[in-house]
Amino acid sequence: MKKIISIGLISLLSCTMLTACSNAQNNNSSSSNEKTTTVKKSSKITTNNLTTKKQTAITIAYAGEKYPDIWKKTFKQAQNNSVVVKLHNRKNFSYMQNGSDVAYEIATVDGDKYFYYTKNDLTIFFYHKNKEIGSSYIKMMIKYLNRHNDGSKVNKIVKNVKVVDERKTTSKD
Repeated sequence: MKKIISIGLISLLSCTMLTACSNAQNNNSSSSNEKTTTVKKSSKITTNNLTTKKQTAITIAYAGEKYPDIWKKTFKQAQNNSVVVKLHNRKNFSYMQNGSDVAYEIATVDGDKYFYYTKNDLTIFFYHKNKEIGSSYIKMMIKYLNRHNDGSKVNKIVKNVKVVDERKTTSKD
């Protein structure tokens, strides 16, 4: 009888120790998992640091989504290829009635032509083949692109944009 009780106590103690060790291992495992969790970088677009490159990338992405028959090819090309944005004096383009004194010409590696935009403080005006095709507030463009998860596409385009100032008088933009 003593032998049975001894075996029972040893079994009970063994089970208790196995359970304790198992719980300790699970706690270490879960704390290890917490340490290795990575934080995904947000690809939301903001108006902070709105450079000519960023403004052009936002304009291409938004126009590509809103005017797909006209701008979609440029939008797709700009994500993986170089884009040149040439700054011109707006008064050299008689059909451009809106915006500041700068006209932005967008050209992709494929040679797409006739894509222009102008801006004032709050609005971008879109042009194609000597005609204004629409306009939008910059903040609304950003809101639209964020809602459609296009932030990473805009960031890719920013890296591909090269700015060339072809105005005779240099001024900061």
